[in-house]
Amino acid sequence: MDDRQPETAPAETGKPEKRTPHSIRFHDLEWERIEAFAEKRGQTGPEFVRFAALAAVADGPPAGAAADRLAPLVERTFRAAHIMVSKLRHDMLDEGREEELDALIEGARGLQDKLLGGGLDGKDG
Repeated sequence: MDDRQPETAPAETGKPEKRTPHSIRFHDLEWERIEAFAEKRGQTGPEFVRFAALAAVADGPPAGAAADRLAPLVERTFRAAHIMVSKLRHDMLDEGREEELDALIEGARGLQDKLLGGGLDGKDG
């Protein structure tokens, strides 16, 4: 495995747990294909192998495999968005733009309410 991988919570436990490295051997050409395939999907080779293996042994309907493949992308996107928004917030506070920040937060919460309530189809406001 890859020591650059963040610790994440296994679906079964719901709590953070450090991953233990395990070894899998590939021929060089096999690994090159895996890395190329993973890179096109925004993953590292080890991430792809881990999530592909977990999807292959997952209990539940086949539709769950698609969600398993998207999980690392969703996690990475969420983390990047959180970092960017946190920096933007601090910058705006440092620049004395609290009112503008408050308006952005109010708009975001309104959109979140619509999304969670199904209101974006025009039926709920």
